Amino acid sequence: MDWHTFGHEKNKNLLEKQLAAGSLSHAYLFSGSKGLGKKTLALEFAKRILGTENLGNHPDFQILDAEGEIGIESAREFMDRLSLKPFVAKKKVAVIDGAENLNLHTGNALLKTLEEPSSSTVIILVASGRLLPTIVSRCQCLHFYCFNRPRLMEFAKSLGFDADREILDLSFGSPAELARLLKIPAYLQTRTDSMARFSALKSATPGQRLSAIGLLAESETAELRGRLAEWLKFQVLDLKSRPAGFLKARALMEALSALDMNKNKKLVLQTLIFKI
Repeated sequence: MDWHTFGHEKNKNLLEKQLAAGSLSHAYLFSGSKGLGKKTLALEFAKRILGTENLGNHPDFQILDAEGEIGIESAREFMDRLSLKPFVAKKKVAVIDGAENLNLHTGNALLKTLEEPSSSTVIILVASGRLLPTIVSRCQCLHFYCFNRPRLMEFAKSLGFDADREILDLSFGSPAELARLLKIPAYLQTRTDSMARFSALKSATPGQRLSAIGLLAESETAELRGRLAEWLKFQVLDLKSRPAGFLKARALMEALSALDMNKNKKLVLQTLIFKI
């Protein structure tokens, strides 16, 4: 049976062999940047384990979607259900999407389950950020890598689109981002404008940079963080042709870290703008 998830052949081949041999791990970690198909493959893997196409109504499947921090009550309720034996299948499958949102308390709650694994349960963690090392060490880790231009072009064609190099690069290696750029013209324009603004800022005069600090500081922190994260991806992409730009990438990483620590936006930007 073919996998429907695009790409990631190495990971799919490994899961295929384990399914065929009946030698599944008790816990998996699907890690990598957002928009690469980690959750899609996790759900497809769950369907194969349970032998169903309808996970929503399956009594032996559960999923915890976490866009924000996972609360201790939600985590405990989720873990408690894992202690039950399978109802109709040989295994129970549990997916935690956004596992990087586990805090210290919820992470420890999961850790107890991972330290005493049940032979009838498979847990799949989907993460786009860091997890506690103790959790990572108890999972079979499958990393999902960004796509190169040829694979992105192949993906675009599978959707019925021809994509030029500029659009491919603006997707930052993510098929989900590429699909949005191809299908939503306004989204493509916003991304193009953002990258043009970043390019202009790198060659701006001191006076123009000071003006930019004031304008950017007026943004909400979440919006500013998203813009800087976007610029960082663009700068990292540019390193392939201009390796010396690593200092600009480092400055953006430091600014993002400072924002995460709730430091003053204007001070963060003053430090950043004159380093890029």
